[in-house]
Amino acid sequence: MDWNQDEELLQVFRTEMEDRAPRLVAGAEAMIAGTLTTEITSDSTREAHTVKGTARVMGFNAIADAGARLESDWKAVIDHDLDPTADLGRHFLAISQQLIAAVDAHPDEGTPELSAALRALIEGGAPVLDETTPPARTEANEGPAPGAAAAELPAPTIRMEPAVGEKPELTVIEGTKGEGPPVNPNVGNLGGLLAASEPHISGETTAVETSKLYRLINRVAELRLDGEVLSEALEALRMAATSSAGEVAALSTSWERVVADLNEAVVEIQDQAVALIAVPLSTVTGTVPGLVRFLSKKTGKEIRLEIIDDDIEVDLQILDRLADALRNLIVNAVEHGIERPEVRIAAGKAATGTLSVVAESNDGHLSITVADDGAGIEWRAVAQAAKVRGLLSGDGEPTEEDLRKVLFYDGISTSPTHSELSGSGQGFKVISQLVRDMGGTVNLETDPEEGTSITITVPAFQSLQRALIVEAAGRRWGIADPAVLDHFPIEESDQVTLAGKTEIVWREGALPLSSFAAAAGLGDTETMREVVVLATQSGPAALGVSAVVGVREVASKGLGPLVSGSDLVTGAALLGAGEIALMLDANSLGEASRAGRTGPIERLPVVLIVDDSPGVRQIVAGSLAAGGFETIVAGSTAEAIDLLSQGTVDALVVDYSMPGSDGISLVEEVRSSFGNLPIIMMSAVAEKVDQERAKASGVNAYFDKADFREGALMSTLQSLLEAADRTTEAQAQ
Repeated sequence: MDWNQDEELLQVFRTEMEDRAPRLVAGAEAMIAGTLTTEITSDSTREAHTVKGTARVMGFNAIADAGARLESDWKAVIDHDLDPTADLGRHFLAISQQLIAAVDAHPDEGTPELSAALRALIEGGAPVLDETTPPARTEANEGPAPGAAAAELPAPTIRMEPAVGEKPELTVIEGTKGEGPPVNPNVGNLGGLLAASEPHISGETTAVETSKLYRLINRVAELRLDGEVLSEALEALRMAATSSAGEVAALSTSWERVVADLNEAVVEIQDQAVALIAVPLSTVTGTVPGLVRFLSKKTGKEIRLEIIDDDIEVDLQILDRLADALRNLIVNAVEHGIERPEVRIAAGKAATGTLSVVAESNDGHLSITVADDGAGIEWRAVAQAAKVRGLLSGDGEPTEEDLRKVLFYDGISTSPTHSELSGSGQGFKVISQLVRDMGGTVNLETDPEEGTSITITVPAFQSLQRALIVEAAGRRWGIADPAVLDHFPIEESDQVTLAGKTEIVWREGALPLSSFAAAAGLGDTETMREVVVLATQSGPAALGVSAVVGVREVASKGLGPLVSGSDLVTGAALLGAGEIALMLDANSLGEASRAGRTGPIERLPVVLIVDDSPGVRQIVAGSLAAGGFETIVAGSTAEAIDLLSQGTVDALVVDYSMPGSDGISLVEEVRSSFGNLPIIMMSAVAEKVDQERAKASGVNAYFDKADFREGALMSTLQSLLEAADRTTEAQAQ
């Protein structure tokens, strides 16, 4: 029997196409309108990948071919191998518009319109759009209607090396932004350096458009944090003034009461807004029985499904991103975990295997466990597959910790053949990346007798999260609370020293103690006073920090693409009163500590960041520090000149607009007094005339803060420093 003829399975497939096709339409429209972002591009690539895989399993080869082509071309856009022009967007739109209709067409041929759209893309013909299909519009991709002229992504950066003694040429790097109100660079997204969470949504609506609602939640969260900071400041003022100024103390008490009432009102508004975008987990788990029935028929396995506590309400945004992870886990459990009936009977088990999906919500966290009672993970098979691919080094037997890392990070399969369901080896890797992006953790437990269980723990709500704030290398950093197992003062711990390495006694065993700063690439010179134990995919990891500030509720935002580029940094936590802590990935920290990173051996290039916004200074300096640079900061031209005069600075990152004396004046002074240091200028407000002023002053590169090319600041800075080194060598000769 063909699976695409099974009415029950066909309805499951149709529902999925009705969910995913509009998202691909929205991505195509964003490309046409010139409002494409890295989030939209990545999401469209993932949606196309899922359409391809699901259609292939169901036997809808025409849809699968369309999904495969969309996936490869969207990925080419990500890799800058394909320009995201408006014409390409219209081709994508023509294909995406036909995916739902093709469910009712011949599985191998699809609709004539789908065939024509694919042929036009491949052969370069003009796309024929379905004008009867209403476009999927979201605030993230609103812009000119399909067919209107659209701005293309900026061309790749061209590095210009100055001749010895000449003023360096300017590389103008302009970001592509959608229409919107003027941006206050010190509030919200810091002129584009921070990415709000709303681009990850799918355009659903509740009582209002969802993207607007998320923006409201973000701003309310920030306001609440500011209120808390103000309340604490007023309390401190009252306590300080009580003994000598009764009138000031009384006034302060009155202010405290007003601020407390304000904060209570903001919390209530926040809770009400969050409730509007909360949906039951069953929205996703409701499709699981149909999927398991399909997988059972496809694999010839007997499966009993249990779903427990899926009435928990979850952030729509989190739920949308969890769907793919849950699907991968279920397919993996059926394909690799549960055995065929005859194998189970021979092993003394019941012929029917059990697959359970258990949800739990606690203290702002959502945990989903997918467990099977199969034979567990065959670590010897994993080791063999890893050795064949050259993923394991050394002649000794790999540890289970080594194999867990291979499983989650490198993407590996133990299937002897590649089937529609598995064999690509990307399942665990995809899950790991999705959970990392959400600031969560993955825990795997496996036993030959008990089977395998995998637990995903993520924040219940994307915009509002709990994070452990720590101090290291002179800055504050955040770690998502689900990844924190414990923290305590070093002096209160039991320590042992083996082969010159310190281990901390924790629970039933001992953990090697590493420097948090060293693991993050920040140097290893500070005294460790506190221990933080992190949950990682390879097991617990203990890292020492100079101080633990505590667990805080934070407004969470992603980094804008311009300042991204490090796997270590996952986003930023807004703490209130303009204070920001960069969020670091627990798995990356754990792996770096296990690899024995003990801090940089060679001198790191020193980058001076000059910006009057404390938030911008923290974001740029922190992200560059995590990417392998030593950073120092200044809030004014005078402070920058003072730092330049005191010691060695290898490069500058300068804001265009600063009070008193603008960035151009600073660049001119640097060029006259400190030579040809590489200088990058950034701005959220500058126009073409300002870029010309920058060129005349001697800037090497100019960025719009909302530029959305991944890691552009870090890569450009590295290129300029390498060019400067070559120039210095040439002068020495």
